[in-house]
Amino acid sequence: MHCTIESPFGFIGLAMYLRFVTTRIDKDSRKPQGVFVASYALLDSGDLTQHEWNRVREILNWFNENLPHPPKNFTTGRAIFWFKSSAEKSIRNVWELIHVLRQHGHYVEVHKCRRLGNILYEDKLQVAAYPSKLDGRITVQ
Repeated sequence: MHCTIESPFGFIGLAMYLRFVTTRIDKDSRKPQGVFVASYALLDSGDLTQHEWNRVREILNWFNENLPHPPKNFTTGRAIFWFKSSAEKSIRNVWELIHVLRQHGHYVEVHKCRRLGNILYEDKLQVAAYPSKLDGRITVQ
């Protein structure tokens, strides 16, 4: 599935999907664990200062209030969630979580892909897709 976006310069280009992951492998998807799961685990770890704990909790609460949720009958299973590159405020907030995770020894990567072949759910900020041979090349930073 290709999505296009209009740039500020008026031309149409391919959208980019972004996934922010740790080097830990998720038991369900068998793919690198996302920063949300890692952030919730860090909250429960007791390793954060009170200020860090409050900030991470505030950011996660922001996502709970502002990131659309799939329908209740949607079963994630092995589906992987990716942000659309146009989800700028969400991405800025993810970078704040990444900063705290890195300060506490988590290695975090950014995976980028222009085409996901098996999208099961989509809203204005994100998509959920099963890994597929139809996916475009995923670059890692």
